[in-house]
Amino acid sequence: MERYLRVAVINMASHADRRAATAGLLGEAGIEFDFFPAIRGEDAISKSLFDRIDEHEFLLNTGRNITAGEIGCYASHRALWRKCAKENRPYVIMEDDFRLLDSFEAALSVSRSIIGSAGFIRLQTDLRAKKCEVTRIDGFVLSRFTKPPHGLMCYCISPDTARRFVAATCVLVEPVDIFTKKYWDHGQPMYVLTPHAVTASTYHSTTTITGRKKATKPLAVAAHRFLRKIGLHIRRWRFNWRLRHDRNLIADNWLGLESAAKSAEQLMTQPASRYNRRTSPARAVK
Repeated sequence: MERYLRVAVINMASHADRRAATAGLLGEAGIEFDFFPAIRGEDAISKSLFDRIDEHEFLLNTGRNITAGEIGCYASHRALWRKCAKENRPYVIMEDDFRLLDSFEAALSVSRSIIGSAGFIRLQTDLRAKKCEVTRIDGFVLSRFTKPPHGLMCYCISPDTARRFVAATCVLVEPVDIFTKKYWDHGQPMYVLTPHAVTASTYHSTTTITGRKKATKPLAVAAHRFLRKIGLHIRRWRFNWRLRHDRNLIADNWLGLESAAKSAEQLMTQPASRYNRRTSPARAVK
């Protein structure tokens, strides 16, 4: 695996103000990066970037109907996962509503050194999340989420994890940040570095994803969602329990111990087939 980190920023061509702000921030910090043209939801559907878009499953997972903006956001991240896997190079993927913090450059350096073992490292702030410390390196604390937050403003991902994510997301059943946070389903633990590298800018309050509103749900759907949430909490608890009991081995993995590598590999072999079930054909979202 190539150790050089590639930084990619998702940006819509029509958002020239965000593009200029991003170029100024990263240019001033001396960070090499590329803009990735954000994919429109309508284009993701017409170009069949997903095998299927299951609107009913999306409703059960979120309690509302899917929007074109969410499809485009998901397709953009998934396209970058494909590039990461194809190039066999770790990526830092960013959305264009960030503000750099003082630790950004140092966080990139630390991420580059451990991403091969960690797989996925969140670099943005994590309000209302729960986590446990795994190890310390070069002034940073690496923690593992036990209750991860929403959002994919800035994260580092390895080629192996990118391949795992691409394989698990042929069917769109939830927003992209909900997929990534469900580590108990896709099997990739979610790590975070502190001090954080980025936080939200003023652009964050003016989201490019519009039209989200709760759907009127029949009683059967509401009951199904209630039972689904119970199952979600049980699966998360089971995965956390397994990782907690092997936490010392996982921490040792940063020292290159063979026993730790085997333990982490066993913990990460969760089936991804839940996301690839046969579902209704994709159709345009209005």
